[in-house]
Amino acid sequence: MFGKKKKSTEPVVLLESWSPSCEIQAFVEESDTCCYFYLWFHPGRENAHVKSCWICNVGKSPDKLDTDAMKNGMAPPMPKEYVKHDAGGIRLNQEKLNVIWFEEGDAAALLEGDKLLCVIPGWSGEYDFSGYSRYAVGMAPYAWELAQAENVLLERVHKSREFWNYLEGEFWGQVQQMHMETLENFFGKHEQYFAIDGRKFPPKALISGSKDGVCYGITAGVSLLPMPQVEQYFQDETSDFRRIELGFAATEEKRDICMNMYSYISSISNIPWREISFLGHGHTVPCQVIDGFSAVWLLDSRLLSQIDAPVYPDFMKDKINLLWLVPLKEEEYQKVMEIGTEEALKLLQGSMERLHVFDGNGKF
Repeated sequence: MFGKKKKSTEPVVLLESWSPSCEIQAFVEESDTCCYFYLWFHPGRENAHVKSCWICNVGKSPDKLDTDAMKNGMAPPMPKEYVKHDAGGIRLNQEKLNVIWFEEGDAAALLEGDKLLCVIPGWSGEYDFSGYSRYAVGMAPYAWELAQAENVLLERVHKSREFWNYLEGEFWGQVQQMHMETLENFFGKHEQYFAIDGRKFPPKALISGSKDGVCYGITAGVSLLPMPQVEQYFQDETSDFRRIELGFAATEEKRDICMNMYSYISSISNIPWREISFLGHGHTVPCQVIDGFSAVWLLDSRLLSQIDAPVYPDFMKDKINLLWLVPLKEEEYQKVMEIGTEEALKLLQGSMERLHVFDGNGKF
């Protein structure tokens, strides 16, 4: 407990950490009254925003919400009815604080030694939910009680720690071999291998090959990192859709445009982690690479069984989804945006088996 309140001083940052995959900075800040865990998304950009979660009160817990603190841009202490720790306040052991990033890179947990203190999951910010704190009671204003979710979250933390430790080791050779074998089982001996990671983490490549008059370029390594935000949409099926590779197919007659499309694939392969979002079946992305075409339509080979495609083994118990990039003319792009993928597929001209193969013509 603390005695007289000290003279107000500037908040102190106890710990900082950057997401291994996303443009997010985590930090723990202590003021005279309380301590908060923050995730700062896209620092310095126009779309920057912060998620915050109360950890504990440092000073005496107030009887009610400190609205004056909020009006003055200060972090408000938790009212005492929602505080589980000593009403006089506690302090964290700065030397034992550690941030564990979740596998998707857009959420994190704060630990004090082995003790889980606070979690800001990917779904925070919805329904007045900020995150979980060990010292909160019930559905408190700035944090929800951790107790009921602790076992699930600790398992998540354990998996995440193992995942990032794996990616600090000599993993790429094994992953690279898996992708090479998968693709060569599909189109035979590969023709070219392009590194598309710019010598930055994570390693990624694009591998080309051809069969039956069709040229293929397919990424290898994009699926290393699970995509953010998938859990909010797919929930129990998250492991089926959070890992992707990207591919483009064209007839031999259109081989000359393949290299430009491969460069385009490289440029969009980091969208999920750069924008903290995800790419999936039916999504569209603007693309001006091919004259007369305005966008690409992403179609998941795992959901369209008629399409001949590589068959991937599971990776870390997750499915790998190959998203074909299908070029769309402007009117087709607008139609897909208007009626959605399922209805648009009903308008397809030609066979479903050739849907993913670019031949210079529109699809419907």
